[in-house]
Amino acid sequence: MQEEKSYSFQVNLKGMIALLSEHLYSDPNTFIRELLQNGVDAITALKHLDEHHQGKIKIELPNVEQPKFMFQDNGIGLKESDIHQFLSVIGESSKGKDIKDAQDFIGKFGIGLLSCFVVSDEIIVETKSVLEQQPLRWTARAEGDYKIERLSDDDIPVGTKVILSPKKQYNYIFEADYFEKKIKFYGDALRESISIVVGGVEKIIHKDEPKWLASSVSKTDLLAIGKELFHVNFLDAIPFETTAGKAKGVLYVLPFRTQFSSKQRHRIYLKRMFLAEEDQSILPNWAFFVRMLVNTEELSATASRESLMKNDLLRQARKEIAAVLKTYLQQVKKIDYDIYIRIIQTHYLHLKAFALEDPDFLAIFLADIPFETNRGQRSFQNIIDYQQQLYYCADFEDFKQIDRMADTQGIMLINASYTFDTELLRKIKQKYPEYTITEMSPNQLLETFQPIHEDEHHQYFSFKKDAQRILDDYNCILEIRRFKPVDTPAIFTKMDQNNVENTISQLKENANPFAQVLKTSRPNKIQNTLCLNADNALITTLMDIKDAYMLRSVMEVLYVQALILGKYPVQEREMKVLNEALKNLIVMGLDNFVNL
Repeated sequence: MQEEKSYSFQVNLKGMIALLSEHLYSDPNTFIRELLQNGVDAITALKHLDEHHQGKIKIELPNVEQPKFMFQDNGIGLKESDIHQFLSVIGESSKGKDIKDAQDFIGKFGIGLLSCFVVSDEIIVETKSVLEQQPLRWTARAEGDYKIERLSDDDIPVGTKVILSPKKQYNYIFEADYFEKKIKFYGDALRESISIVVGGVEKIIHKDEPKWLASSVSKTDLLAIGKELFHVNFLDAIPFETTAGKAKGVLYVLPFRTQFSSKQRHRIYLKRMFLAEEDQSILPNWAFFVRMLVNTEELSATASRESLMKNDLLRQARKEIAAVLKTYLQQVKKIDYDIYIRIIQTHYLHLKAFALEDPDFLAIFLADIPFETNRGQRSFQNIIDYQQQLYYCADFEDFKQIDRMADTQGIMLINASYTFDTELLRKIKQKYPEYTITEMSPNQLLETFQPIHEDEHHQYFSFKKDAQRILDDYNCILEIRRFKPVDTPAIFTKMDQNNVENTISQLKENANPFAQVLKTSRPNKIQNTLCLNADNALITTLMDIKDAYMLRSVMEVLYVQALILGKYPVQEREMKVLNEALKNLIVMGLDNFVNL
């Protein structure tokens, strides 16, 4: 048997550098964050040896006399072996090697320095290790080669200096105002002092730790910080801390409604270094009405360091934040009722959505969930207090048709055609059986009207027979009942054909043999109902009309009037019927018309 051989993969270093530096990092400004991160980690490493060490970062921007960009920290520095192992091997990081407290470091992947190749074709690192005291210079080019030089200048301080030669297309990044904004953007929560040198003049741009990470801070200060960072006057600020991931921050309640599809911009920091704005992973998915300002000490970042790594620790931190937010929503009603009401009024749609999914959340907001009714917007508790039975319309057309009639019957009717309302009312009915919740349609409203007394049937018999013959032309069934308001002579209700079709469709989906039976047995014509009001003076007079020609004209006028009253669409045919009927009445004589 022939002996098997093993081979090593060949790596195109130039291609690898281009791939990592130009595609892994989506923003050319990322190198600023990476340099800050490396500098802070180097200072942290030195603090393990000297806990009183004061970290400093000094940045010198290029100008006409001095075209180089220089980034210097007073951290632990690198030995020559460190340079070979960590700077020159892609994917190798010094922040987990032989260091007991590796979790204190921000970066772990050993590829961050490559982001500098986005803005410079060459990277120079001058460094002096506190452990070796030998100054070194490492020069790397984007082509994939590097060299190391020993420096003889003993005045070089302990620490590391990164030197870049900016590409022309990125000169704007190194302008003083622009660069200062970016440094503050990434490093405004760091403990280290940061200064910028422009034209030989040094300016300290970051010195104090942020207030929002202090052990004690007032709500007024937190709201002011939120306004400065997000340019929003938030309703409230909710400080929080988690055990998982050691996250500390503030949840800000938005004062305006948001779209379900929109993503909120947050400020997420990892070990006080800014990480991401659009990462939603640490927030519960229902926390659409807040923005977050947070620093985490123990969660991990992805390789690109543009989002948090999704793991069990992050999921546990998210649960803790969800619990904080739920507790706040439970307590804010007692602590500040005005803010609670504003949250309800602003974010009710999203609160309804989450209440559908979470029984605890439903219990928190049940009494105050708002619904649109025929008497304006009312809370659930207000509706229940008004009437023991709750009625709603799932269809907006149904609601439009019967809202006035329901009002005159003393019924408060909910318009549940909005997103989540119908599902939420059904959920409430299921979870809270003590509430009687009934879906209402025009036909169901008709059933609430008082029927005529049995003794009255004989006096309406002849009229009903003649009137029904007329209504047959319009596929209508005649009903005579008593209802309010008495000044309404007739109402029209349309049979809900959609319910029939939906039933058949659901049976078909379940392969139910009764679907075909229903399909073949349903009537060809859908018959609607015209209900006359026996208490209306016009209807009372109508009973005495013996002239069939006049009776038809009046019934046709009542039919079209009921369509209009019920907000049903009036087509060309109905308008012709109305015009013809009115013309006939006029022809029969104005006096008879007025007497009628």
